[in-house]
Amino acid sequence: MTIRPATEADIPAIMEIERTPGFDRYVGRSEAAQHEAMMAAADCRYLLLADETGPAGFAILQGIGAPSQVIYLKRIAIRSPGKGLGKWFLSELIRLSFEDYGAEKFWLDAFETNARARHVYTSCGLQFDGVLREHYPLADGTRANLVVMSILKREWLLAEAQRQSRVVEEADAHDPEIADFMEAAFVDIGRSVAGKDG
Repeated sequence: MTIRPATEADIPAIMEIERTPGFDRYVGRSEAAQHEAMMAAADCRYLLLADETGPAGFAILQGIGAPSQVIYLKRIAIRSPGKGLGKWFLSELIRLSFEDYGAEKFWLDAFETNARARHVYTSCGLQFDGVLREHYPLADGTRANLVVMSILKREWLLAEAQRQSRVVEEADAHDPEIADFMEAAFVDIGRSVAGKDG
């Protein structure tokens, strides 16, 4: 499974994923011209999740390089949900936002009725911020509530440190030598993320 920048050539596949049967009340959708315009925006990144068979999902990030250092996940979709790919993909998007794109905050909104997605977001460390009432117009003429969720960089760093500590503890239970190596590696990673190399 790989993550790569999407290009205009990927727009048909992205639109196909958006229009997967049953996604209409959970995933926003755009026309080709809208995707082209967003893809061309300086603060926007389209990222494609791909496996050996082709595109498996995509995400749209906005706010890259903005003075506010706040990145918004405009859209994320997985072609075949329920296999754990969504959680892994979101975790990587959060990591990229903080480590590569210089964000201090990562946020998203989701349909209030999308309980599965909200569970995944919570499991990735995002916290509930509030509800945007009747905020999104649906194709049938009704309007959907959106739930706003976010995670701060300091919260993510703390969660990562705790996760790494658990990994070291589990390794120590099996092989103390490997645990010592892993602990040193995590320290080096932490210094790099904090910008303390050299």
